[in-house]
Amino acid sequence: MSTIAAEIEGLSDLAQHPTVQGAVASVREFLGLDVAYIGELVDGVQQIRITDGDAASFGMPEGGMDVPDDQTICRRVLDGDAPAAMPDLLEVAEVRDLPAVQAAGMRSFTSVPIRFADGRLYGTLCAAGRDVHPELGEREVQFLHVFARLIADQLEREELTTRAEELERRAAAVQTLAAVIEARDAYTGEHSTAVVAHAVAVARRLGLDEDAVLDVEQVALLHDVGKLSTPDAILHKPGPLDPDEWEVMRGHPGAGAKLIADVPVLAHLAPALRAEHERWDGTGYPDGLAGEAIPLASRITLVCDAYDAMTSDRPYRAALSRDVARAEIEAGLGTQFCPIAGGALLDLL
Repeated sequence: MSTIAAEIEGLSDLAQHPTVQGAVASVREFLGLDVAYIGELVDGVQQIRITDGDAASFGMPEGGMDVPDDQTICRRVLDGDAPAAMPDLLEVAEVRDLPAVQAAGMRSFTSVPIRFADGRLYGTLCAAGRDVHPELGEREVQFLHVFARLIADQLEREELTTRAEELERRAAAVQTLAAVIEARDAYTGEHSTAVVAHAVAVARRLGLDEDAVLDVEQVALLHDVGKLSTPDAILHKPGPLDPDEWEVMRGHPGAGAKLIADVPVLAHLAPALRAEHERWDGTGYPDGLAGEAIPLASRITLVCDAYDAMTSDRPYRAALSRDVARAEIEAGLGTQFCPIAGGALLDLL
């Protein structure tokens, strides 16, 4: 079988049974180099986790390694300061003094970016040799691009699967807590559901992306979860609370944040839950945050929470009319309520 035929057969097998590790191994084999690897770019660091070949001889430990991005050959290629294929690194002034060349002993190198379908740069697919490889050129670069696309597709599939599983776990945890809240206090459960509808509408009105909208939705649904620790005598009191009782009630945002922080799939919501009663002018609780220091999800939830509370019957007062409630929201813009979140709610109402 010719070399080209073998390459086509190998690509066909890989396309039918794609694995990231298999693609990296195929790159090294087809290019005839000593090592191939994927470097994921994260916060200015190249994280080398998937390798094939004699990685140890280039100073790459079995468990992978982190390299400052600005010290990598890949960064020079990505920035257009070095070609994608370099048969002899010592002849390329822009890279020959880098640690990978001087200390790790790389002599030949080729690299292409790994980009997802939406344009996001994941990292790079690279291959390197200890010796000069005069055959490295445009054909090999195009070949590497094909593998980079296969790898990107597989990584995206894995990312989507992981994301779907995470969302399922989050939804299950949220619904469980919502059911507990409903069982403890029917009003609180119904109130939270009503707040969610307005909060999600406000989030979409503000043009938030889907992840941010989901966070707003779940913060709104769980904003009273801390009341699970509030004594029944206070939670169900038919009249206004006295100062001592208010002090206990004001502890519920912190209690809710602490509870959620212990649920791994929801822990990122804890700061927003803690800040749900902070006011735009800094006179809220528990931390006296002000302005944009308050998470946006908290600001949206606060104004939607206030509107629903005002327009609902309570044991100690009848519901306000919607016109009166809207006027109260408008009067509180810039003091109690975030002007952006409150303004969006008023537009919707």
